[in-house]
Amino acid sequence: MLSGNILDCYVDTKTNTMVTWLSNQGKAARILDRFEPCFYVYASPQKLYGLAASLQDIPQVKQLNFTKKKLTLGSEKTSFVLEVTPKRIGSLQRLAAMIDEWGHYNTYELFNVDCRLATRYLQSKGVFCNAQVRWDGTQFLLQDEQWAIDYPTPQYTTLFFDITRKPGVQPMEESITRIFLDDTTIEEDNEADTLLAAVQEIRRRDPDIIFTKQGDDRVLPYFHHRAQQCGIADQIHLGRDAQESIRPSKQAKSYFSYGQIVYRPAFYTLKGRAHLDMKSSFMYSESGLRGIIDISRCANISLQLQSRLGPGTSISQMQINKAVAKGYLIPWKKNMPEQPKTAWQLLVSDRGGLILSPVPGIHDDVVELDYASLYPNIMLRFNISPETMLCDCCPDSAIRVPQLGYHICEKQKGLIPEVLQPILHRRFCFKARTKNSCYDPQLYQEIQQAWKWVLIVCFGYTGYRNARYGRIECHESITAFARDIILDAVAVAEQQGYEVLHGIVDSLWVKAQSGCTDPRALSRRISEKTGVKMDVEGRYKWIVFLPSKQFDVGALNRYYGVFETGELKVRGIELRQRNTPEILRAVQREMFTVLTTAETAAEFMALIPAALDAMLHCATHVINRSVDPAECVFTTRISKEIPEYKVNTLTKAALLQLRDMGVTVAAGQSIQYVVTNERSRHYRDRVCVIESLDDDTTIDVDFYLRQIAKCVESIFVPFGFTLEELYEVLLQWKRKEEVDVSVLPRMRTIQTCL
Repeated sequence: MLSGNILDCYVDTKTNTMVTWLSNQGKAARILDRFEPCFYVYASPQKLYGLAASLQDIPQVKQLNFTKKKLTLGSEKTSFVLEVTPKRIGSLQRLAAMIDEWGHYNTYELFNVDCRLATRYLQSKGVFCNAQVRWDGTQFLLQDEQWAIDYPTPQYTTLFFDITRKPGVQPMEESITRIFLDDTTIEEDNEADTLLAAVQEIRRRDPDIIFTKQGDDRVLPYFHHRAQQCGIADQIHLGRDAQESIRPSKQAKSYFSYGQIVYRPAFYTLKGRAHLDMKSSFMYSESGLRGIIDISRCANISLQLQSRLGPGTSISQMQINKAVAKGYLIPWKKNMPEQPKTAWQLLVSDRGGLILSPVPGIHDDVVELDYASLYPNIMLRFNISPETMLCDCCPDSAIRVPQLGYHICEKQKGLIPEVLQPILHRRFCFKARTKNSCYDPQLYQEIQQAWKWVLIVCFGYTGYRNARYGRIECHESITAFARDIILDAVAVAEQQGYEVLHGIVDSLWVKAQSGCTDPRALSRRISEKTGVKMDVEGRYKWIVFLPSKQFDVGALNRYYGVFETGELKVRGIELRQRNTPEILRAVQREMFTVLTTAETAAEFMALIPAALDAMLHCATHVINRSVDPAECVFTTRISKEIPEYKVNTLTKAALLQLRDMGVTVAAGQSIQYVVTNERSRHYRDRVCVIESLDDDTTIDVDFYLRQIAKCVESIFVPFGFTLEELYEVLLQWKRKEEVDVSVLPRMRTIQTCL
């Protein structure tokens, strides 16, 4: 009898079977099993009879059957449907698309068409990805529990795979000279032998997981291309299935999301083992391998696919799994329209969370309060789900959405609350373990962080037009309840003598007045009043709220402050932005090293001259060109093709250099460059892309001094410092003129205030 953890599962279209790989401490076993998935068609009985008559002559159809199934979420009523079973697994979607076309895309409703076949197969067998199982030759015997908090962690063996290459985008025509497998270097006399030796070594070590950095985007496409150039592509197999060559399971694409162009690299997945791209995977960067394993188990999505998908896909799959377990068919195309609304109703309902603009400047003794998973708790507490919202069975329900008047079902628990309840419990347990010395805090921090993102996106998916179980009225109701809850929290805080300084949807910053000594007592009172748990995020010695760059008000998410524990919290400035060069991060870090020693706002103000001295110290490295050019690299995401740039920006100059090198950059991808001479009119002189960096590369000193001034302005703008004033100070420092920051015009004003 075979045993191990389910590492991978996929369709083998040649044998028309499902292939499942078990891993038992590095020893892998391959299982083949027949699987005959079907899909369902709903229409009037007469039309279904006519459709069945037509399908009988189609060679791709194996079996037709009339049956009754539950179609409408929340209803136990069954409907007469046609069950269609294809002869081959691979023809299921093509057959469904043909039927949809026959009905002119409106006659037939189709179900269970685009469900993930691996997930569907495993769920039909009563098992799940990464589960500990036994295989007796005909069926799986589960040795695990899917939603268990404590379970034996799969002991997967791993290998890190990389290729010698320059930083940045790799020109495909450069030969591969070295390949790295963990601490082993593969280097043969010619490129073909190097590639084959690497494959042979991977086969010898037989890892369960291959880790790469930018494997989907660069390493594996480059590896495959060079194998083709050497004429050995058919001998290159990185997976355990020797019949599968390296090729993407999903193509790369650029798409528009939340105001920006995003590039999604191709999915280079392997058969029989997992390929995890540490650089491209959002989930890996946020939660590590253990977090992905935990989400993969509960969503029943394979490990390597889970690492490439967002948390929204995970919560959507969990909803589908729950619906299937309850006996419902899964609709192929969402068909729940938004309720008609008048212009006034739309104005009232189409609103987000409550935001209170902060007063820019520094504040002493401030407490930050944060609701624990506010939106998911609202969905659970008020039973918000597509089928419970405005239900037909409870028009007189006592559960009413504030301001909107929508009623919510009282007779049945909704699908979304059923899915969220174990998730909230799971994250609560893992988060508690991060503060318990009996457990590994780093491990459980990673796992709870993974679930945090799942809970964050579960709200957005209720209003997402393509979400399987989305409904805009759910989205509107959640924010309506949230606005009421945060207003209640503000009222309680003010009744207890606190001054509310700032609020963002589910967080409050309140200033403790005389007699307000226990913020935890305040959080308990708010929790009791609103019915949702509010935590004390921390108490600040001081906090600085920064103004908006565009309007004369406080910015909603730009601030920095120091907790009583000495921990610095920073949001919205260059130090937190991924595209900021390391030299500019260092400037702000040095300044915060000085400022965080302040215990009060008065001490903070007194330390401003010392922080400006730290700025001058960092600027000295730039002026003397003693800084490594690699620390001056800007990262820019590309949003358009070169001809679309109307102005000769630094980004365009970098793209032109890459084009000269034969490198094509897709919209949504990032490029990296150092500014060498901003004022030059020739693109080759203005910047140096990271692919061309060498020891002779020099930086544009004045340009980087201006960037330093900009970073310092971000921190001190509430106190009247301007970019121009700070830049002039840096230019004086460059000219070796005596600079005394304490006599700056703005500093004299600060000293007068002190």
